[in-house]
Amino acid sequence: MPGGLSSDSYVDKQLRPLDAENYSAAGLILYRRVGGERLELLLVREKPWNSFTQAYDPVALNVFGGKRVPRQERSAETTAVRCFLESMGQVDGAPDTETLYRLLHSSFMLWYAIGKFVLLVAEVPDGNMADLPEKFAAFKEQQGPGEEYKMLPSGIKKYVKQIESLEWTPASTLVSDGPSEVTDLLSNILQIGAFREFIEGTLDPATAWPETGKSAPPVFFDGGKDGKSKGGKGKGGGKFKGGKDGNKGWKRGHGGKGNMYGGKNMGMDGGKGMAMYGGKGMGMYPGKGMPMGPMVYSSYDQNSAEMQRQMYGEQLYLLVQPMAPSPYLAQKITGMLLELPQNELLMNLTNTEELRRRVEEALEVLKEDGVVG
Repeated sequence: MPGGLSSDSYVDKQLRPLDAENYSAAGLILYRRVGGERLELLLVREKPWNSFTQAYDPVALNVFGGKRVPRQERSAETTAVRCFLESMGQVDGAPDTETLYRLLHSSFMLWYAIGKFVLLVAEVPDGNMADLPEKFAAFKEQQGPGEEYKMLPSGIKKYVKQIESLEWTPASTLVSDGPSEVTDLLSNILQIGAFREFIEGTLDPATAWPETGKSAPPVFFDGGKDGKSKGGKGKGGGKFKGGKDGNKGWKRGHGGKGNMYGGKNMGMDGGKGMAMYGGKGMGMYPGKGMPMGPMVYSSYDQNSAEMQRQMYGEQLYLLVQPMAPSPYLAQKITGMLLELPQNELLMNLTNTEELRRRVEEALEVLKEDGVVG
């Protein structure tokens, strides 16, 4: 494989460093043990897009997944979670971002070398999401027929995933000859030795990787001794502070060097920290800076404020983007939100209405400063 990537497909608790940095696509399989024994996988029935024939293939079982967004997604976890959420849409009762990341703490990973595809496999407690297929079906019926493609501003057609249904699929139906109606991707994944052993019930993740299955420890955001992060050196200057008094809480820390997702650099402290696409400091994405390893959830245990900040930034950006007028402003607003104290930051990750209020406040501040017309 070029660049030293693994030419062999494998299953492990985490990816090899080069594979983690240079993956092309990622997906997610949630599984459960019904009655503590029978293994079932949450799969989609979809018409996969065939780039060779430039047409949709017949409906078949597949995993949740999709291509990586270049220069934005630095971890397979981020790509897998985004693809899962995009596939689910606004289904009532679907897991949110925070829930998915919690599940990923005890996941294991599969590397499919041919497609540079990463599959994350995470367990759902028995009884959780049991009726998700029915809720998805009700949502799909309410929405009506979906569009086959969207026209991008560049004039290029972007074909939309055509998911017909979800189903909890007994693992036993995937072994031996397996069902005929599976995608080529899923068929090839089922041939990877360790994953097949997992499907057959002869590989127990908790035994193979002892840390798998442990509950995730609490996540803390280290915003400094006084619970406030330092702001940037941009327009307006001063510290950026969160507050409950409307726009007065936003101290214009959004315009310069010290803002994550905002301005040229994504500095942790006045521009001395991380560079967005390489350069000085620690690179958020592969570049000239220090290469980052995989976003494995043992990082919670490392008590690293920088790693936690990166993770929060990725999660927040996914939530903010649909609410912002443009990706550029979504980056700006994400940087502003990351300056909030820990309790307010976490509230924005879990409370949609609070996040929407904060986004509106941030837009008002950006308008006052001339960033938004």
